[in-house]
Amino acid sequence: MKSFFKRWNTTLITLLLSIIIVIVIFCLQKVAPFGKNSLLTIDFFHQYGPMLGELYDRILSKSSLIYSFSMGMGLPFFRNFFNYLSSPFNILLFLFKHKDLLMSYSVIIGLKAAVSACTMNYYLKEKFGKSFLFIALSILYAFSAYFTAYYWNIMWLDGMVLLPLIILGIENIVNKNKYLLYIISLSLMIFSNYFIGYMTCIFSVLYFISYLIIKTDKFDIKKVLKKVLSFIIYSLIAGGLCAFFLISMYYALKEISATGDVFPTSQYYAFTLQEFIFNHFTGIGSTVLKSGITSAPNISCGVLSVALLILFWCNSSIKLKTKIVYTSLLAFLALSFIIGPIDYIWHAFHVPNDLPYRYSFIYSFVLTIISAYSIYHINKIKPIYPLITYFIMLILITLMKLTNYVNITSDMLIVNYILITVYYLCYVIYKYFNKYKKIAVIVLIITSLLEVVMVVNNNWSIDQNIKGFYEDYNSVKESIGFIKDNDTDMYRLEKTDMLTFNDPSWYGYYGQVTFSSMEYENMAVLNYRLGAPGNEINSYYYKDNTPIYNLMFNIKYLVGDTNNNSFSLYYTNDDLNIYKNNYNIGLMYGVNKNLETWKNNFQNPFKNQNNFIYNATGIDNILEKINIYKEEVVYNNDDQIIVKYTIKNPKNNYYFYLNNLDFALIDHNIYYINDDYNYVDVLNIDIYNYYNYNEKYIISKVSDKDYIDFYIGYSTYLPSLEIYTINKDKLDKVYNYLINNKVIINNFNEHYIEGSIDANEDMLIYTSIPYDKGWNVYVDNKKQDIKVIGNSLIGFDISKGEHEIVLKYHIPYIKIGLLISLLSLGSLIVLKKIKH
Repeated sequence: MKSFFKRWNTTLITLLLSIIIVIVIFCLQKVAPFGKNSLLTIDFFHQYGPMLGELYDRILSKSSLIYSFSMGMGLPFFRNFFNYLSSPFNILLFLFKHKDLLMSYSVIIGLKAAVSACTMNYYLKEKFGKSFLFIALSILYAFSAYFTAYYWNIMWLDGMVLLPLIILGIENIVNKNKYLLYIISLSLMIFSNYFIGYMTCIFSVLYFISYLIIKTDKFDIKKVLKKVLSFIIYSLIAGGLCAFFLISMYYALKEISATGDVFPTSQYYAFTLQEFIFNHFTGIGSTVLKSGITSAPNISCGVLSVALLILFWCNSSIKLKTKIVYTSLLAFLALSFIIGPIDYIWHAFHVPNDLPYRYSFIYSFVLTIISAYSIYHINKIKPIYPLITYFIMLILITLMKLTNYVNITSDMLIVNYILITVYYLCYVIYKYFNKYKKIAVIVLIITSLLEVVMVVNNNWSIDQNIKGFYEDYNSVKESIGFIKDNDTDMYRLEKTDMLTFNDPSWYGYYGQVTFSSMEYENMAVLNYRLGAPGNEINSYYYKDNTPIYNLMFNIKYLVGDTNNNSFSLYYTNDDLNIYKNNYNIGLMYGVNKNLETWKNNFQNPFKNQNNFIYNATGIDNILEKINIYKEEVVYNNDDQIIVKYTIKNPKNNYYFYLNNLDFALIDHNIYYINDDYNYVDVLNIDIYNYYNYNEKYIISKVSDKDYIDFYIGYSTYLPSLEIYTINKDKLDKVYNYLINNKVIINNFNEHYIEGSIDANEDMLIYTSIPYDKGWNVYVDNKKQDIKVIGNSLIGFDISKGEHEIVLKYHIPYIKIGLLISLLSLGSLIVLKKIKH
């Protein structure tokens, strides 16, 4: 034990101190298990958190890990797994009960930070030799600005953990021709998150070239080519080990929004040189959204790294070639932030939607290596240089103050002054007072600990109460359980009071809601065109829509409150109501073959829905326009017009889809496009709710009044308002036609579905299953060609009579991927035998 600790003491101390830092930060921010809050925020709240919950439930219930109907009406689960959930750290989820899952997320994030410090220290120890000074640098790296800003992107943090090991593996290849660490760590990185793994692969090539230059004193073409060939082979093996999912993911990515970009001609996140320089300092604000204070990257490893960067250039004991190579690496990364096309390549040929410079942790890593060179050679530098550097640092901090740099607070400016002074005094003691050298090192480490605690605590404002996330969990789960016990058909349900954009994943039901980068873009577009709110890219969610929409997508139950006349109260549990759709058909049913030609590209969602029903059944205009009974301008000035509309009550739900407006006031609810709408001074009406209407959707209302009033505020008055209601007689005819051609589901597993039908005529079978080339359809054991309905959904032909139908999902290209992975594994085994 003594021998083990002596060898690993600095790395173990780094790990222990990092865990203490995490505990202190969590205590300050009241994060579980040391408080009531969770780290859920932004996409972690709406995406990764619910998805991790779904992974947890699927593993424990032994459900399909291939395909999921809990996401976007159907989505291959393997997509979300490898994009969000494949980190080995997620094994820790299963040490917790479901009620403690949010706490497990905090534990995983904190542990990733601590292990990042640990792997960084191990790398520096192996590169330079053991030094307690490297403890401070390792901690500053692990809790750098990248972690502070992107901690909630839980799947990206593995890059910080594994990058030091990958780079050490590269150095082992060049120095010792040892390859195992590189292959294992790189393949683990790609498995953990292929997106960050892709960025790491780019940097691995850059670093290999750079390090080979440093280590090549006398150029020998044979030796250099041998090293290059070895690196290429080892890299291919590492990538090949992950081919079992990479090839499938490559083809899956072609169906999402992130692959449709073109090369930019300029930088899409512009920042100034001043912002870039200042963003290196301690306590700088986090860059997360493009609408933030600055778009400069998250690159800070603390004020110490800036000083050590200057000293790196000044230290004559560091080889000139080393200085040039590492400075060039850092400069290239800096240029990547500035030059749009390079940044575009780093982001896998995609313009990121917020969260810029997702590879900026690599810059921090190189900066930490440079800092380590400076510290390692600190005794050999002329004392005048640290003194000059100290004054340069004071000047730069003062410039931030004088220029009123907005991305740092006054308190943090003072902290920078104090820190650089303490660090300089540590140098002076370390240099001139040999007797107190150990004290100087201890002070340096303690100061770095205090620095990261202050910085993270200053940037974080954690207030997401865990209790709120679980507030209705038990009652919703009980309601879902009641439905499952009493309905064995395949159906979808939705909550009318949404908690997250992935509620089906969190609560465990088959639903419509989705928010995932892996979502089919065509499905997002289709839902938008049918009047569901969403971004037309990778998300859409449920709002009370028409009976047609619910019929199309097999939405049979609503959990919560609704005024939709096509639903009836089914069950009540703890003041939570469940409503059942009176017009549900099911997952699949026969329609006219004309539906193959269905066009859904109207701006008006009611026309798209009408067109669907007409092509499917031959029944036209099931959604009818309501005539405006009265129209009156009640307010008119230079920048706004408010119009009062009156309609006669259709004695049924009536539906709005609003264009060209600033706001709409309907039934005491405001739906606004612009925040500067003006209605208070002219309308004496109580407002109950405020809804942002930027992502437009069909607004469903019902009233018991004979005449219904509502108000629309316009910047430019364009009288094009259209209001619709459903023709109940036609709806009944549609329902009777479709229910008679329903496919009866006999066996439902999410990736395997068996059904039967007795078709009245030759028909097209319509399904509300998103099209994916992984689906295969068999009718009476014969494979059928799939027809893509509405550019989004699966359909197939069937002849008149009785038929057995089977739908099977398999992961596309999985066999070729597995073959490559097995060949790569075999190559690694052979290589190991040859080497030994």
